[in-house]
Amino acid sequence: MAKRTTKKSTSKDISLDESIRICVLYGPEMMLKKQYMQQLRTIMEEAHGEVQTIQFNASDCSLAEVFDELRSYGLMQQYKMVIVDEADEFAKEHRDALTRYAESPVDHGTLVLRSTKWNKGNLDKAIDKVGCLIKCDAPTPAVAATWLVTQSKVHKCKLDKATAQILVSRIGCDLMRLDAELAKLSLLVEPGAKIDEKLIDQVVGRSSDEQAWVVQEAILQALSSGNALGKTAGGKAIEKIHELVDLSNQHEVLVLYFVADLMRKLNVAIQMRKAGAADAEISRQMKLWGPRQTLFMSLLRRLPEHRAGALLDQVVKADAGSKSGLGNAMRNLECFCTILSDSLN
Repeated sequence: MAKRTTKKSTSKDISLDESIRICVLYGPEMMLKKQYMQQLRTIMEEAHGEVQTIQFNASDCSLAEVFDELRSYGLMQQYKMVIVDEADEFAKEHRDALTRYAESPVDHGTLVLRSTKWNKGNLDKAIDKVGCLIKCDAPTPAVAATWLVTQSKVHKCKLDKATAQILVSRIGCDLMRLDAELAKLSLLVEPGAKIDEKLIDQVVGRSSDEQAWVVQEAILQALSSGNALGKTAGGKAIEKIHELVDLSNQHEVLVLYFVADLMRKLNVAIQMRKAGAADAEISRQMKLWGPRQTLFMSLLRRLPEHRAGALLDQVVKADAGSKSGLGNAMRNLECFCTILSDSLN
């Protein structure tokens, strides 16, 4: 096979092709590893048809298990991608055996070694001949902004370089976090529309966690004040939702997303309590304190365990429906708040 050179993620073009039999992805940037894996899988599927994936964690597998999977044929003689995570120590321990394997790898599979760090040595030279080593470093702010502009096409929206730089300044250069934030922003615009600085200010003006808790605390407070001034808890929650959307400029789709996240947190807290966790431990895990902690724990005590899972399913479906055009987000919010209020003890 043609000799390959060691490649880094900062290169403009990284040549992956179907001749790769060993691929090393190392470094701290998870999103780059994910994208290179997707690219390699697509290449192998185009060349070989359906690809079977077997994944190991280095701490839980032996060298023999990895080699057995590589050397045996998959069902219907499928091409295989055998992945070993946390592979730096694995490669260090089995360097000689991996070097010998690289001298004569199977032609029906690719070995992928993924890790945060990589101990360079003579094994690299053997891998170069039959594959590649790709360093996935955290990008600079400029590179991250350019990546966001390209990634916006994946999320079917538009983002110019200047606006991407603003997003990077708010979030940092972690591509996984940037992609998650871009995905959320893309849901708040029409397909193909541009994300502007105003929307970023509205959605990313503060950390996502804190912004979520601001909305969730308002909902918790409304649900705890049922029958105040003759209004039910559901009525108070609906009133609070309209305040958040109409007066506080919170996007209704985002409010529904945060309500779904609140139900997720309540379900996690219920499972922790069933496992024997004390309220103090639950509060610590949920990063709760002060009035927010009191409101959350009060609602947790009132929420029937047997209803919590079904309520989470309902709000997740409502959230997904609103994002895909099945129902109005505000209407879905109003209906869910009524159902949640009626379910409380």
